[in-house]
Amino acid sequence: MLSHTGISDPFVLCSLSNSSDLIGIEAHKDTCNVVLSFRSRGVSIYKIDDQKPLQSWSLRRGRQFTCPVVFNRQTEELCAVVNKQVVYVWHQDEIDIQNGRKITVQQPIFQVLSIPGQEPVVVYSNGRAESLSNITEKPQQLIGEDEDIIYCSGNSIADRTYVTTVQRHKIHNTVHVGLQCLCKSASDYSRTKLNTDSGPLLGCCTLCQGSELKLVTLWSDGSLCSMDLMSAFPLKTHRVVQHVQIISHNIAIAPVGGAHIAILGTKFQATDGNENVGIGIWDMKFGTLQAWRPVAEDYQPQLYCIDKYIFLPCGKTLHAFGYEHQQSSLVAVLGRCATASQETSQSPVIKETWDTDRIPKADILDQKLSKLFNAVTESKKTPTLESFSSAFDELMNALHDQDPLLTASSDHMQQLTNRCCSEKRFWPREQLMLLIKRGILSTSLCNSLFTAAVAHQDLVLLHCCFLNISDIPEKCLVWCLQLYLRLQEEDFEDVSTVLRQQLENGNTAQEFRNSWKTHFINQILNCSYNDVFLLECLRIMQFEQVLVFLRFLLDGLSLRAATEDTHKPTLKQQQPSLLQFVDWTSLLIDAHFTQLVLSPDAREMLVELHQIVETQVQFYVELVSLEGILTQLKQKCALPQKQCVGLYSIETLHVY
Repeated sequence: MLSHTGISDPFVLCSLSNSSDLIGIEAHKDTCNVVLSFRSRGVSIYKIDDQKPLQSWSLRRGRQFTCPVVFNRQTEELCAVVNKQVVYVWHQDEIDIQNGRKITVQQPIFQVLSIPGQEPVVVYSNGRAESLSNITEKPQQLIGEDEDIIYCSGNSIADRTYVTTVQRHKIHNTVHVGLQCLCKSASDYSRTKLNTDSGPLLGCCTLCQGSELKLVTLWSDGSLCSMDLMSAFPLKTHRVVQHVQIISHNIAIAPVGGAHIAILGTKFQATDGNENVGIGIWDMKFGTLQAWRPVAEDYQPQLYCIDKYIFLPCGKTLHAFGYEHQQSSLVAVLGRCATASQETSQSPVIKETWDTDRIPKADILDQKLSKLFNAVTESKKTPTLESFSSAFDELMNALHDQDPLLTASSDHMQQLTNRCCSEKRFWPREQLMLLIKRGILSTSLCNSLFTAAVAHQDLVLLHCCFLNISDIPEKCLVWCLQLYLRLQEEDFEDVSTVLRQQLENGNTAQEFRNSWKTHFINQILNCSYNDVFLLECLRIMQFEQVLVFLRFLLDGLSLRAATEDTHKPTLKQQQPSLLQFVDWTSLLIDAHFTQLVLSPDAREMLVELHQIVETQVQFYVELVSLEGILTQLKQKCALPQKQCVGLYSIETLHVY
């Protein structure tokens, strides 16, 4: 049995509105960040560690990105192609793409390549490649009009930039490979035909290690071939490295380092005899399979390998797999073969008895967890709340000794959460609350969790989320705020007795006994947030709700300005501080500035806000005037400083 240690369990990086809208993922200057490009949605920079967007840019209507957006590490600029003929270059600190440079060309652009240590390279649909600084309006034609580019890549070898393109004939289906060297004076171009009887080409990629540049191709019969591109034309040899078991034509291939590749869509036979589809990492130097991991059935044939992560869109989510591979060496290959042979020879074949003592306990636990997860994720096996609760309790008992972080990042937990949130026959509130309290619910699943909780208007579950989830997305905060503002005070009286007792245990809870709505809104104000993302989310609020929320903030400002200092509240406090009220008020006014200024309904509240601010400014001006008096008083009444007179001294203190 092949080990899975090379590829870890996946976690969800972000949600996708449409899997076909994702057109590429590129590296960022920071290894923990990636640049995600969407055809119509725009481009975003995501942080892999906490699965949150850091920056994003969008296009106007009628425009769309036609190739992945790349990041230039030398200038810290992003380069994008819009509608195939317009190149946009802007700094990552710019808010709007339009503030950057704009270059228009007549020849359609196929892709922009990011090459480490070099400036971006533009590859036209006619096969010509040019550096971004030397871009021309009418580049030279290098391929026939009946040919299309299906793949291109760029590599830097000995301070020279090499661009590899693979072209396919529209009628004859023949495949050619072209290699272009970009020099300061001129550019050299070579082209040759790939001769093979292996059927249609399914995928290809390039591997660069030192001064070697190889093209790896995968054909429909499973032949995995390699060609040395740096040898003299036409002496290039197209040799078969290995035969790969392919499950379907929905495959993808991507380079992993200089000697390994990742192939999506390969099949592997498990111990139960079933053939599963997954991702495999192959050593191209020795033609061996280093690692393999199964994937979900709704995967898309898109594969991206950046730094130490493999990215794969599955359904409406983008999955990230951590991976590690050993350096390609004969010792590592022989060690893996020896390990595999030892596992085969030492595995006992038990025919006479079903004694579980002979089976390793770890395998028994994995099999048991897999069955329990299948029971709670498949609606056919647990169609009612009673059967689901029974299977869920058994699963929680089995996960009692497991690592919460590993459990939360597993694909099984994502499927379980999605089933709980999308179940229409019953609402598993208690089960979701248990997942939240035990900390085995990933933060990346907050969107689906809060969407379902808001749809059911489950105040108890939302209260549990705010108590146990520390990093709630800004979008979810606004969803809950809209729900609370929409509900009446009578709707909050349906909160359970248990929740009421929990709130009334503290001293500060006395303040909220007569206003549950106030308490729930204050929970939102106490949450941490990013003001840039929260400002965008506040703009989706209806203006009627904005007026109600502004009135709430004004009342809070008036109360806190007279009774509380400006320090942030402790964990036990439930009322927001004065600074929190000020921050939320500022963001709300920024988000709806035009409507608030023009609306007569908001005029009275704006005047009241102006009076509150004037009062606070006058108060702080008077405090500043006391600074000189306090400084003098401190100097006159200061305690005498202790003087060091040696290792031993006697001091006398007179008390009057």
